Amino acid sequence: MLRQLWNLTEGQRRALGAALLLTLTAAAVGIAQPLAAKGVVDALTAHRPLLFPVTVLVLLLLAQALVGAVAVFLLERTGERFVLGLRTGLISRLLRVRMEAFDRLRVGDLMARASTDVVVLREALTHVSVQIATNLCVALGSVVAMFVLDPVLMLLILGVLGACGLVINRLSAEIGRSSTELQGTVGAISAGLERALSALRTVRANRAEQREIDQLGTLARGAYDAALRGARLTALIAPTAQLAINAAFVLVLLFGAARVDRGALSLGALVAMLLYATQLTGPVTELMEGIASVNRAKGSLDRIEEVHALPVEDDGALPGPAALDSTGPGALDATGPGPAAPPLEIRDLRFGYSPDTPILQGLSLTVPPHALVALVGPSGAGKSTTFALINRFYEPWSGSIRLAGRPAAEIGLQDWRSHIGWVEQDCPILHGTLRDNLRYAAPEVTEDRLWEVLDLVNLTEKVHGLPAGLDSEVGERGLRLSSGERQRIAIARALLARPRLLLMDEPTAHLDPANEAALTVNLNNLRKECALLVIAHRMSTIEAADTVVMLSGGTATAAGRYDELLHGDRDFQRLAGH
Repeated sequence: MLRQLWNLTEGQRRALGAALLLTLTAAAVGIAQPLAAKGVVDALTAHRPLLFPVTVLVLLLLAQALVGAVAVFLLERTGERFVLGLRTGLISRLLRVRMEAFDRLRVGDLMARASTDVVVLREALTHVSVQIATNLCVALGSVVAMFVLDPVLMLLILGVLGACGLVINRLSAEIGRSSTELQGTVGAISAGLERALSALRTVRANRAEQREIDQLGTLARGAYDAALRGARLTALIAPTAQLAINAAFVLVLLFGAARVDRGALSLGALVAMLLYATQLTGPVTELMEGIASVNRAKGSLDRIEEVHALPVEDDGALPGPAALDSTGPGALDATGPGPAAPPLEIRDLRFGYSPDTPILQGLSLTVPPHALVALVGPSGAGKSTTFALINRFYEPWSGSIRLAGRPAAEIGLQDWRSHIGWVEQDCPILHGTLRDNLRYAAPEVTEDRLWEVLDLVNLTEKVHGLPAGLDSEVGERGLRLSSGERQRIAIARALLARPRLLLMDEPTAHLDPANEAALTVNLNNLRKECALLVIAHRMSTIEAADTVVMLSGGTATAAGRYDELLHGDRDFQRLAGH
């Protein structure tokens, strides 16, 4: 666990070391104070001048306060820098996690790992780590000084502290187990709350508020029980350490007084021993509590390490020709195969989400330049899976996908996706303004181009009617917009990136008849900019397609124009209701 914590401090070790050094300096000054006090007492009993020993003691007190203040500020700054680095690293990792891994995770739990778990680790990696190191050094320094003053008394103290350490080590291990359970439950609460809030209208429409409250309440009680177990164990640490120090103090007092009486120890040495024994109270207690705090961070550490272990997408491409040139529709660079290459070619594609459940079983299809190809078929035939593979969210088991004649292996993910637009069926809209959503894939788009595309998807009148126009807020998940408006915004967003290939998952699903008819007409205009591959269920879209590909059982069973399939393919006839 300490090795894992050390690995997370990369980039902050120099600042952390400086804070530790200053803290240790302040602690060393504190260790010297009892010796200075001894000098004052010895000078007083020997009737020597007090100016020098008192001055030394005062300077030591002032130096400890000043150095300690600087150390605290440096430690706080280091802690915030650690949180910044860890959070940005987790965010970067989570946004690049491979889809097959992401599909197994819960969004709310991941959010908790990047928020609450990071804060827990901050304490363990900055304050607690420095606290442990500092108090360990202070305790060792005090022990060495006491050993020099009187080895016999020091051996008695070490025996008491050793027994205390064994007890606290056992308590700390139990605290670590409680922490792991607590952080896991907190993650489950975050995931459950995100699930309910993201579908709040569904929850209320189904009168499920109380059921959700009960489920989340059960998780909250589980978190409470785990935290309470940890609190009980933590509550035992400080009294155990205090008891050990008190016992050591009594031993020093009793045995030290006897040794002074026999002349084996001076009064000044006994005073110094008692001061050191008193001084051990804080460091030993904080040392034991620090060890417990590190164990409390074990749950958060494990959860963050799980995120770091998740596989991420590799944007690299195999050595090959230069990246695709996006200077114009259908254009390629000089090393490419030429403008005549179809925007999309799929050959013998095989894939499934689990090894024993294949979805695509030898799918092949071609989307010619500036063509509209409709992908049709029953539910579960693999249409959405095909789109996911074209976007390279998953890697196929076998087969190939070529973009403008180039295999996927030769093109980095970012370059590949920059030539593909995707309009999802549920049309996710992000919180922010209408302008933010439209320019999401193309931040540099001009205002003229923006209005050109809005006119293309029949949104111009709607935008002009909004109080703030393009700067109007769309609400969480676009809830201030109708489903049809969200769909047209998603189409406009994809078009503004000027893709080579536009994927549309049932683009007319949420449109009223008037807007459906307008979009069907506009599909012909879209062909001037790119090729279109559309998952279609509405006959208006299917009839407008140049080619209709019938998908069944994970493969293309027929392809042709609408009227050809209507008269020549029984599966398509059943799908069309004939």
